[in-house]
Amino acid sequence: MSAPTDVDFDRLVAELVERVLDDPTGALGPSVYETARLVSLAPWLDGDAARVRYLLDEQRSDGSWGGPGGYALVPTLSATEALLAVLGREGGELPLPPAALVEAARRGLAAAAALVACSAEEPVPSTVVFFMVIPALVEGINARLAVLGGGPVQPLALPHGLTDEALRGLRGGAWRNPLAGHYLEIVGPAAVGAAEMEPVDGVVGCSAAATAAWLGPREPADPAHPSVRFLRQAQERGSAAVAAMTSIVYYERAWIAGNLATAGVEREVLAPLLKELPGDVGRSGAPTAPGFAYEAETSAIVLTALARLGAPQEPEYLWQYDAGSHFMSTIPEHEPSTTTNAHILEALGCHLADGPAEGDRYRDAVARIASWLRDRQGPDGSWSDKWHASPYFATMRCALALHRYAGPASAEALGRSVDWLLHRQHEDGSWGRWDGTPEETAYAIRTLLELTADGDARSEEATQAVHRGCAFLLKQGLDAEHHPPLWIGKELYAPGHLVHAAVLGALIAARR
Repeated sequence: MSAPTDVDFDRLVAELVERVLDDPTGALGPSVYETARLVSLAPWLDGDAARVRYLLDEQRSDGSWGGPGGYALVPTLSATEALLAVLGREGGELPLPPAALVEAARRGLAAAAALVACSAEEPVPSTVVFFMVIPALVEGINARLAVLGGGPVQPLALPHGLTDEALRGLRGGAWRNPLAGHYLEIVGPAAVGAAEMEPVDGVVGCSAAATAAWLGPREPADPAHPSVRFLRQAQERGSAAVAAMTSIVYYERAWIAGNLATAGVEREVLAPLLKELPGDVGRSGAPTAPGFAYEAETSAIVLTALARLGAPQEPEYLWQYDAGSHFMSTIPEHEPSTTTNAHILEALGCHLADGPAEGDRYRDAVARIASWLRDRQGPDGSWSDKWHASPYFATMRCALALHRYAGPASAEALGRSVDWLLHRQHEDGSWGRWDGTPEETAYAIRTLLELTADGDARSEEATQAVHRGCAFLLKQGLDAEHHPPLWIGKELYAPGHLVHAAVLGALIAARR
């Protein structure tokens, strides 16, 4: 299986590594959810009118914002609440004509109601703490409906099966947990200046919204405060709009290094990506970026990247997440993650390859995780996960981890994954949950390349599928500046550097 050889992949990889080292933001695009939270929480911040204009420009013809289907609910609620907050401001001029704001808010309210109604048939997607974010936004909207005028407006209901119990628990004191720093904006007045959420380089929880909540609704007395400077810089980068997260620097660098190393890129080319990662990850773990809570997912990805590039550490830190049948992503955890367990399986498997003294303990954990992953494979042969909206991402992570470290016992499951991929390719050579995308096509190619060896009954069919997929990537993927948001945070987002690395990795692996 091969990709054309007239592309200078060495140059493209070198350029990507340089961009990643120069830009710790992950090349994330603007976020409707986060930008709307700034409108609501920080009216004093310069750029307010531009942020409101951004929200109006991003509203779709059906009144919604954000991703497809149920993924539109959180950003639609956030934008609608922000517009109502603007209309309810006391004193001063509104940033845009009231009629335009009222119309957009009414359309947003109708779109939100329609999305809530759909939840009876199709559950709301599991975005980050959606079970608390949605009740907080609905509460905010319902408290502001009077600003629309024209008589009573029907309050929004919560989606089917959702209550505000977890939100009340959070506001009652559960927010005093490092994990809550990332979504401090839903805590309420207790968040303002909270000593438990001391900013890191001016940022709380790697989130502009959380940082604005910590600063509070009144303009800070010190305009040079690091958190104020951060918000101003963040909105300047996006022409007033801000990104879904302020940084994913540790996750991004380790993920790219590991992905490209297994594709065949030389270690010395990728080594600069590891220089600024946390030092003693094996014992202390790693967060997604400075200011995030420490967790198992990023720790496993960093440990695996270090092992792939010849600097292994014993993954002792990961044992605290052992839940018996599987490993947790965070402590506490609302919902287990298949891809977190796949990443931990790889980290433990890499360590086992070095012949550790506690080999039996690691082999037992590998077997338990592998069994748990196989049990969570869908009937069609795919996997899904809470960190990514596309089954092609979860399937790649789970199938490759099982193939590398639990292959014989997983042969039947992996065969189903191959069959699923071969039957899901679009006519243009792409793969995708909704439309075909370079990102998802890259994941499908990597999976087929590793799971179908020469001589396999499906190797010729897989070869042709990979050729068609590579042709699509060379036509659509290498020069793409924007990618559809598929990664799951508080809403869907697209980490540009990481997606570009996935495309390069697929083409390099195919050429090899």
